[in-house]
Amino acid sequence: MEKNQQALRRSGLGVCAISYDSREVLKAFADRSQITIPLLADPNSVIIRAFGILNTTVPIGQMAYGVPYPGSFLVNEQRVVVAKFFEDDYRDRYSVGTLLIRQFGSPLNTRQTTIQQDHLTIKTYASTDSTFSGSRISLIVEIQLMDMVHIYAPGVHGYLPLKWTLIPSEGFNAHPLSYPQSSTLFLPAIKEQVPVYEGTVRLIQDVSINPNSQSLLKALDSSKELMIGGSLQYQACDEKICYLPQTVPLKWVVKIQELDRQRAPEHLRRENQIQR
Repeated sequence: MEKNQQALRRSGLGVCAISYDSREVLKAFADRSQITIPLLADPNSVIIRAFGILNTTVPIGQMAYGVPYPGSFLVNEQRVVVAKFFEDDYRDRYSVGTLLIRQFGSPLNTRQTTIQQDHLTIKTYASTDSTFSGSRISLIVEIQLMDMVHIYAPGVHGYLPLKWTLIPSEGFNAHPLSYPQSSTLFLPAIKEQVPVYEGTVRLIQDVSINPNSQSLLKALDSSKELMIGGSLQYQACDEKICYLPQTVPLKWVVKIQELDRQRAPEHLRRENQIQR
């Protein structure tokens, strides 16, 4: 969130983070990591309980008691929650770029690759160029079809439907991919109706970077970058001709940053534990 403040503001968003830690613990973290966004202290988990996100799997008496379930709320100017993004595992976090992509369709000016094909143009990018282990990011494929050209959507029979496949890797776990709504095209020559895509097609595939540092390390190159490979299959047709099916290789490169694992000074940790 710190790194993406400007992109958030361009989308008309302010940003803050809330934690069950004390003000002193948050200040120590902010000073060490040069965090300038507001960090809100809720040491007795009053606000956390008010939002109904207290992690009830942590028993009373444990140091982590009072921690919330990890997630993000999007609140409008009328103080109404308009969207929320929560995870099952505290190590699996939606990245800011993914929130923007999902809610506003706005990329963070990330690195883009353009692939020119005979009947369409493919543009690929990720919601962020750098992230941490456990982060959930989005991979995007945008297809711009030429005029009077269509490709077939999933569910078609007798033709090759659009299909995006990722190469399995220890570096990430892929979430289910949902294809956008297709339109129906009538083919007079064979008197059939088929599901197709025309114009611009946008696919979004979420992946979670492996939170297991040892497994993740095996998938990184010497520059601590994760290469995510895949392919896009499609069959393009115009009013007269159905062209040969195509398979286009795709690639995304994401820099994996080191997590800040340093704890607050011991005297602050003791104080924070006493407060809870």
